[in-house]
Amino acid sequence: MDKYQLLVKGDNVGMVIDDWLYCGKCDLTLRKAKTKGCRVIETTDTLYAARILNYLRAAEKVNIVKQ
Repeated sequence: MDKYQLLVKGDNVGMVIDDWLYCGKCDLTLRKAKTKGCRVIETTDTLYAARILNYLRAAEKVNIVKQ
């Protein structure tokens, strides 16, 4: 199973969390990033990671960790 780490600017985090509360059926982990003004959203759900990246256009950078 892969873990997707999405770097999101601080002002877009609220939009992602609102969308997740409305239609998300996966686990999310939210943590502070080393990059100033950004947060990292971690998920193992491929489809929701793609939704954040393509539909919401909130991710600045994506890192995929093989587990």
